[in-house]
Amino acid sequence: MTLFRTSGIPFLFAAIALAGCTSLSPEDIVVGPGEVANPAPVVEPDPPEVRLVSAIEEQGCVLTAANVETILLAASLTQAELAEITPRLADAGRVEVVGSGAIRVNTEACA
Repeated sequence: MTLFRTSGIPFLFAAIALAGCTSLSPEDIVVGPGEVANPAPVVEPDPPEVRLVSAIEEQGCVLTAANVETILLAASLTQAELAEITPRLADAGRVEVVGSGAIRVNTEACA
């Protein structure tokens, strides 16, 4: 004779109920006896102009048709954003058009 029914449904409801009752915050995570984990600091990304200039510097200081995709990927920019940012950088004297449409950055690293 069986005293308990072995259906998994009550266990499913219990698991769902317990999952809804528990939520961990960074303050709840214990990393050692008496220590609590600190949340990671929020790091703001650099402005797109800074990312673009840095990416061009890393590719030899000149943006060309041959390296434009690599630079856009490194700077996390689209071609539309490149078209929007480049005139602002040129107006500020940070880039100049050279050769056959290449863009050279005017920075200390590329002097």
